[in-house]
Formats: sequence, structure tokens, C-alpha cells
Amino acid sequence: MQIVPATADHVAALARLRVALLEETGAALDAAERAALLRDNEAFYAGRLAAPDWRSWVALFEGEVGAVGTMALWPRPPYPGNPAGLDAYLLNMYTAPVRRGRGAATAILGAALDWARGQGARKVVLHATDDGRRLYARHGFVASAQYMELAWPAPA
Repeated sequence: MQIVPATADHVAALARLRVALLEETGAALDAAERAALLRDNEAFYAGRLAAPDWRSWVALFEGEVGAVGTMALWPRPPYPGNPAGLDAYLLNMYTAPVRRGRGAATAILGAALDWARGQGARKVVLHATDDGRRLYARHGFVASAQYMELAWPAPA
């Protein structure tokens, strides 16, 4: 297994594994919705890969992408303990079921944390699945009751 920063060659795999994550965590998509979501995610990743505040990694197994993860920098106003105000958000951590248990998520998480720390981020936040909580806890993440979320319905 090899962990590398995602490139344009990995865009289709990034989108495919993102949709697999969404489906595994509850998104019920028909064929047309799935195709549209794949297309939209391919366009999104193609446009974000070169952004300085965004980095995705892939785990390659015999040259095939089997796991992904992304770190996005999140600039905020300075606050106590973080005079630069730079935090990070870890997202889209997903390993294909046939590749699980081989350390890909741990390796991608390590690369993502190293990158965020190197960029000056002082905090990393994430949404975790039940299965992912153990991985994150092993790396020092703690649950927070301070987080709230608001979501609007998708436009018709």
C-alpha cells in the first residue's frame, strides 16, 4: 500500500469513493441521482485539487485507489490558543470494504494531520461514523458537545 496526494488521475476514484461513503452512511440514490452525484463530485474534485487550502490523499493497492481522505483548511478569526485562527476540517475518509483492515485510514489520517499541522492549523474537526470513532480516538480526537448544524433542503 502506498499513500500519495491525489492528482487529476485520481478524480474518478475520489468521486466514486465519496458516493460509496454517502451510500454507506444512509444516502438512498437511484441510478440517475447516483450518476449526477458522481459527475458533480468529479467536477468538484477536479477544481479543488490544486487549491492551496485543500489536500486529498489516496491509498494505492497495486496501483488501484482503495481509500481516500481530505483535509480542508478553515481560516477563522484569532482566538485564545490560536493567534493565527487557522483550523482544519477532515472529511471524506473512506476505505473500500475489500481494502479495510490494512491500515489505509490510519496512514491517510497521519498524512492529513502532518499536512494540517505543517500549514499552521491548531485544531482539526470532523464528523465521524461509529466505525471511525475508534481510529480518531486513538489519535487524540475527543467528542465535543459544542457543535450544532443547520441544513437547508436541496433546491428543487
